[in-house]
Amino acid sequence: MFDSNSNHKLGVPIGALCLIALVGVACKLSPLTGTKMNMFEGANAQDGAARIKTKVGNDTPKVSRMEIHEDRLEIVVQDPNKPKNFDKYTYQKGAVKGPEPVEALVLGNQEFTADKSRLFDLSEVNLAAVPETCRKAAERAQIEQGKCETISIDWESASNTRTKAENEKKQADERADLQRQMKSGKVEDPMTRMRRQFGDLAVTWRIWIKGPRATKYFWADPKGNLSDHQ
Repeated sequence: MFDSNSNHKLGVPIGALCLIALVGVACKLSPLTGTKMNMFEGANAQDGAARIKTKVGNDTPKVSRMEIHEDRLEIVVQDPNKPKNFDKYTYQKGAVKGPEPVEALVLGNQEFTADKSRLFDLSEVNLAAVPETCRKAAERAQIEQGKCETISIDWESASNTRTKAENEKKQADERADLQRQMKSGKVEDPMTRMRRQFGDLAVTWRIWIKGPRATKYFWADPKGNLSDHQ
């Protein structure tokens, strides 16, 4: 049998164990309770995208563009229930904010709603590569105290992510094609050629490395592989 002194003595370690357990639970829940997170570290960007996907309510959300900042991840997606609409979702401190309405681009009489815009699948982007891509870009930048400031993921000229050899081959092929056209007397309309060049786009990362004295940016493909010709 335990006397009252024994019960009192046991109460101390039991209380301490309860406190430790509560601290452990709090640590596990910290991403959900406003703890500051660096989106360029670990799996934070990847986890944020997964939470946004859940909030959108679609396993394959169609994305217009993305931005990763140190303290947040922003994704503009097509509303799966209203395909003309763009919505922005923000993941910050372990929580998802959105949807926030986003205006469609208007050029003259043409309105580029989501259903008329170029979109990509969220699954195309390897966000697990963010920490390593940032590290490699910072090494290449050679900027004093340089670190990742922003990663924007959008449609850019495909030449930015092709290899140097691939770009040189494409340019040589285009010159040869133009020479054939000139010899045949059937030269392609310049506007048609220009539209084709402007339409040569690819999903591309632009990684901004910033230090107190300089800023540089680098290109990478959807998987986070840095371009070899910068």
